[in-house]
Amino acid sequence: MLFGNFIELLDDLAPGMWAEMFNDRSFEGVVPAARWSYFDGKPDFCDRPWDINKTWSIDTAHPFNGARCAKLTASPSQPALLAQSGLAVKNGMDYECSGYFRSDAALNVSVLLKTPLPDGSWMTLASAKFPAFSPAWQRYSVRLRSRGLTDRAVFELRAEGQGHIWADKLSLMPADNLQGWRRDVVEAVKDVRPGVVRWGGSTCDPGQYRWKNGIGDRDERTPFTNKVWGRIDPNDVGVDEFCRFCELIGAEPLICLSFSDGAQSAADLVEYCNGGVDTSWGARRAANGHRAPYHVKYWQVGNEISGDDANYLGQFGDFVRLMKRADAGVQLLTSFPSQPLLTRFGRDIFCVCPHHYTPDLDACDRDFANISKMIDGTPGGEGVKIAVTEWNISGGDWGLGRGRQMTLGAALANARYLHVLMRHSDKARIACRSNMANSYCGAIIETDPAGVLKRPSYWVMQLYARHAKPVPLRASQPEGGPDLFACASADGKSLSFFCVNTKDEPVAWSFQPEDFAGRVSVVAAETVRDTEDAREPDVVNHWEAPERVKTVPLPFSQNSVLLPALSATAIECAVQ
Repeated sequence: MLFGNFIELLDDLAPGMWAEMFNDRSFEGVVPAARWSYFDGKPDFCDRPWDINKTWSIDTAHPFNGARCAKLTASPSQPALLAQSGLAVKNGMDYECSGYFRSDAALNVSVLLKTPLPDGSWMTLASAKFPAFSPAWQRYSVRLRSRGLTDRAVFELRAEGQGHIWADKLSLMPADNLQGWRRDVVEAVKDVRPGVVRWGGSTCDPGQYRWKNGIGDRDERTPFTNKVWGRIDPNDVGVDEFCRFCELIGAEPLICLSFSDGAQSAADLVEYCNGGVDTSWGARRAANGHRAPYHVKYWQVGNEISGDDANYLGQFGDFVRLMKRADAGVQLLTSFPSQPLLTRFGRDIFCVCPHHYTPDLDACDRDFANISKMIDGTPGGEGVKIAVTEWNISGGDWGLGRGRQMTLGAALANARYLHVLMRHSDKARIACRSNMANSYCGAIIETDPAGVLKRPSYWVMQLYARHAKPVPLRASQPEGGPDLFACASADGKSLSFFCVNTKDEPVAWSFQPEDFAGRVSVVAAETVRDTEDAREPDVVNHWEAPERVKTVPLPFSQNSVLLPALSATAIECAVQ
């Protein structure tokens, strides 16, 4: 589980992975991201507004949910129109359009998907009519089938006649969604093989996220202001959706709890995720559509809280007692490590959890060594392990340097950090790279309405997840040569060598067969590199060149390979 990842309620991270095609579907408004975060002026999904015209307005008198809804006013001379632009649709795909509506008159209400043509006219891609709306709030839905492919689609709701309709919680979902998630996102993340995915982060602490507000029918959840990252979160993605996503991609869920929400709420969440239907919260989960428990093993108590914090130390025991009462099998992870935390609770802890946001690999190596020494020196704490629940080359660089996280050079730095992790795998058991999608240039994938872009770091994480083996081997680092890590299968019949070449020229690498018991030969090799071999570390993948940096096969001889410039390479060997 060293090749895990991280989903945080941050800007368009979750909305960019979720299949919902409308932004601001509750009409609570479009709020910018926090001013301290990286901003290059390019709007993302969370910036998309409802198109402005005089036939509709915001109404706060009697919304279905939240504080606001849309009010449309139609007259015989002017139909009411409500539209959102910037959608992407596929030819032959069905889309379910739904929402809560009420009306004070018998109006003809229809919806359509359309796209502009070069001559300024419009092509209708799909249309459908709603039945007459009742005076009270009620959910209605229709199905649209697109007869074209475009990333410039416009959704339009049209009301004809005399009177008003009110709309709230509008939704447009493609029929190929996987339990609410975008199919292309699920497929891409599944292919990168994260063994574990963390949920939580700054929105939990200090952001005061409350999980109980994010369960049940998503149309009945109230959007909330993200106090840390800005934006209004639609609250479509909660703990159920996260656990189901982990099921879809075959990863273990790791839930970061809000420490500020208290120990009893944490225990309730454990029961909600893991309890049988005969428990109070397990019954709620079943009523919300998932009868079987999620069997969440890994639980982190709080986010980025000092292990020396008196309040944290004072309440941590309550979390242990109540959570293990809800499920005795849970594995508890701390926030930041400390000696007092280990001394008091070492027997109850599975992992202590530093965060590593730095390109300084020597500092990371020292941190692992220091934490390991602290663990080994604590009576009763000998079984405690380390989980790096967030890591990347930088977390606090919010200037132009943030863009470097998209580059080939950053991906190679990620690969070298994985070497540090694996060298400490006697203690390091879990690591979650930050983040999974979008995240102001820091994620492994970027999404737009039409597709998924795999950044260079995606290919590196996939390479290591594919080829890593459970037994680390001692490997000498050649002077001035590539950064090397070696590992073997449990039965000793196969080896993997990982080589990171940070030079702007190819490097020959070989091993000496006599160093191994048995006959060793290379059977496969593949490398993450710039396919155009520009030998520039700042190369990135673009929507116009989405696979400029990717994994490609690498030629080899019996015991040697030529490592491309600026590359991360995996070499598979057989032992006979």
